Amino acid sequence: MTTPTPSKFDVVVGAGLPGISASLELAKHGRNVLLLDSAPVIGGLLRSYESDGFLFDYGTHFANLTGLPQLDELLFGDFERDWTEFPYLRAGNFWNGVLNEDIDNPDLNTLGRATHDRCLAEVVAAKGWSCDRTPGNARDYFLEEYGPSLVEVFFDPVFKKFVGRETSELHHDAWKLFNFKRFVVLDSLASNYLKRLERFDARLSFHRHQDSPSHRLCLYPKKGGIGTWIDQLELKLAAENVRVKCGVQIDRILVESDRVTGVMVGGNLYEVDHLVWTVAPVFFSRLAGLVSNSVPPVTRMTVLVGLIFDAPPLTECHYLTVFDTALKSFRVTLYSNFRAVEDKRYPITLEFLCDSADVSRFNWVEIALKEIQEMGVVRDPSRLIATHVCVVHPGFPVQTNEVVAGLSRQVQAIAPFKNVSLGGRASGEGWFLDGLIKGAYYTALKIVNEK
Repeated sequence: MTTPTPSKFDVVVGAGLPGISASLELAKHGRNVLLLDSAPVIGGLLRSYESDGFLFDYGTHFANLTGLPQLDELLFGDFERDWTEFPYLRAGNFWNGVLNEDIDNPDLNTLGRATHDRCLAEVVAAKGWSCDRTPGNARDYFLEEYGPSLVEVFFDPVFKKFVGRETSELHHDAWKLFNFKRFVVLDSLASNYLKRLERFDARLSFHRHQDSPSHRLCLYPKKGGIGTWIDQLELKLAAENVRVKCGVQIDRILVESDRVTGVMVGGNLYEVDHLVWTVAPVFFSRLAGLVSNSVPPVTRMTVLVGLIFDAPPLTECHYLTVFDTALKSFRVTLYSNFRAVEDKRYPITLEFLCDSADVSRFNWVEIALKEIQEMGVVRDPSRLIATHVCVVHPGFPVQTNEVVAGLSRQVQAIAPFKNVSLGGRASGEGWFLDGLIKGAYYTALKIVNEK
């Protein structure tokens, strides 16, 4: 194991969960760690904010155990008593005018018998993509995996709503950001029987969360919002002597041959032993003076509308995904169903994904009230006691073919640097947060085990 000289740092750029995980693991092994982020606080979107005396979450609401004991100890150790455990999440959805409180996967029965049967027949007959071929885009993938009917009635319109692009423009793995791959069909007994076969299990859903034989334990802080987790991790970073600098910009990356020797931050030079980069790699190329023809990240804006009622919601779901294209909302989070209620106030958040021009174009509170009533989540909007609107920066990533190809080029350009590791979304190897965290953790392990 190598240890940097006292004057040198393992510099981790990006203080989201991947960057935090890498920093903690490096520091645990005695490395001299500097964690940098341009945001004023660590955590990325894994934060909470206060409005009308109540805490709301920005994006991710629940934490999941990773299944790696040492990493789970790193992220959750010493704080076990501060979390509420959920064996599974009560996640529902709203599609074709129907509220489904039993499962978050779309139910083809809402399409009517004729369309349901046509879609099911095509799904059963679909050959799927073999490992020796690569789809040209998301639409090609969906057609081969599910058939044309589901592409027409679900994938094309729903992805257009969520990311503002045609499926033919998207990378074939773009669905992983939403994890859309299974559909409810027939009845529960028939579905359970069909799912015994591997090829059908990958495309067909159970009718209820309780029917699934495997669930990942979900956690939520007993007090405060999900940002409490970041507060806990901040204490861990301090205890491990990680130097954290937020609200800063890297002015320049110093390069000699095939190594990064330093980073300039606010006029100060920090000598680098190893650099872990977890933000968009295009910025590394620019700061290091590399020739770059990469496409910058594409995002949609996220608008959060917080509503506080004086009566509980009509559903017990923790959250709902809104597939219905007649509505603008993407997700509904019902806080009172997974944390204690204070002063008979019941908070709900509606999340909207939109283009930047739409942020000031619509009355988001008015839309939220109309849609939440239409979905049957609340009975009487007159019981509303407070509202707010929050616009989240940066927005939601859009994985077009052009963006993913550009990321691949950047990864290849950075690969020759012997003391640079890419983590998080910068690695180009992960879509889910869980995988990104594990990837950053393994990156840190590799660094500390270098000879």
